[in-house]
Amino acid sequence: MFLQSIYNLSDPRLEEEIADRRSFQIFLGLTSGDSIPDETTICRYRKLFAENGLDKKLFESFYNQLKRHKIVVEKGTIVDATIKEAQARHQSNRDKDADFTAKRGKPYYGYKGHIAIDEESEIIKKVEFTKASVHDSVMFDHLIDYTEKAVFADKGYANKQRRKNLERKEIFDGILSKGYRNKSLTMADKKLNRMLSTIRNKVKRPFAYMKRILGYQRCSYYDYKRNRFEFFLKAIIYNLRRMITLTTNMGTA
Repeated sequence: MFLQSIYNLSDPRLEEEIADRRSFQIFLGLTSGDSIPDETTICRYRKLFAENGLDKKLFESFYNQLKRHKIVVEKGTIVDATIKEAQARHQSNRDKDADFTAKRGKPYYGYKGHIAIDEESEIIKKVEFTKASVHDSVMFDHLIDYTEKAVFADKGYANKQRRKNLERKEIFDGILSKGYRNKSLTMADKKLNRMLSTIRNKVKRPFAYMKRILGYQRCSYYDYKRNRFEFFLKAIIYNLRRMITLTTNMGTA
């Protein structure tokens, strides 16, 4: 599954590559006499893993390893979400779990991936996956634990109660301000937003990595659980890559 996600392979192609590429076999611990899983087996096990929530267990297990090795600092947290369009078109009725949202007036059919990253290391700390109609801000409390020293987020996460909660717990409120019909943003608000955005924009990098490097343009499957499994795997792979970058820099410092 990791090889499939890294190289953006279909199930049939994954079967072929495992059979043909010695590097894949070494990674998987296979010898020339071992049998290769066929595409049906790969598909069946993905479904099994997804239904049993192995994706979240794997993610949390690896993240805890990063914490133990002090790769994650956990001082500040940045949260954001991305829309992942469904593999099926709405008219086909193949994906009964996906639904609609709109962004800048354009409708999208699919899901949303929600993440929280560590401000300093840019490691993904938490992941959630929902239908597209779930508003980003609904997942805020699932992504932070209120032990951080600072929290940064887009203006879509702003509300009075959330700001009060952060203030009460003495957490720096880095959520961007938004204007209202009867109360526009002041010049000071806009200046602060620009300053906070330089930090908040770090959270866009994992999404860009998934899309550009891993070829994760849209969901690959026709149901919520398998698409969630895919998103979690992409998050783990991003963390693996980020870990390599960070530990390499530590070694050369």
